[in-house]
Amino acid sequence: MQSIQARANEWISSLFSFNDKENFFTGGYFNYFKIEGFANEPEVYLRSTDEGLEFGFEATKWDGYMPSPVPGIYKKHSLTWETLKSISTEEQQKLILEKLMKTINTRKRQYKKCQFCHEKVALEHRFDKDTCHTCASDHFGVLY
Repeated sequence: MQSIQARANEWISSLFSFNDKENFFTGGYFNYFKIEGFANEPEVYLRSTDEGLEFGFEATKWDGYMPSPVPGIYKKHSLTWETLKSISTEEQQKLILEKLMKTINTRKRQYKKCQFCHEKVALEHRFDKDTCHTCASDHFGVLY
């Protein structure tokens, strides 16, 4: 199986036309990269905006006085079109890959192993730093 970095590099190449400066970005507004083989295979996004490229991920937020799940978008990094257009094709691809890998690693660091089921669980699905929601219900009687 290819490394995440190699797959990410191929994915970036499929989205961009590095040799065509006028039609640089060939994808849609949001493009998702799945982190295959890791936990529940979360996704990070690369988004085209008027200002440039935005890198981040989507995750559940728990809002309200009686917390309920709400979708959230977490922007982590960005690159301006001016920056990208001012550097060579090789540097563009390298810089985009660098920002994407930073975003992937940020998301991966948010996962911790549950002390009971030993599954890697994202921050937003943990009762505390060591316990997932399901195990908190089973072992501590927490109701969600």
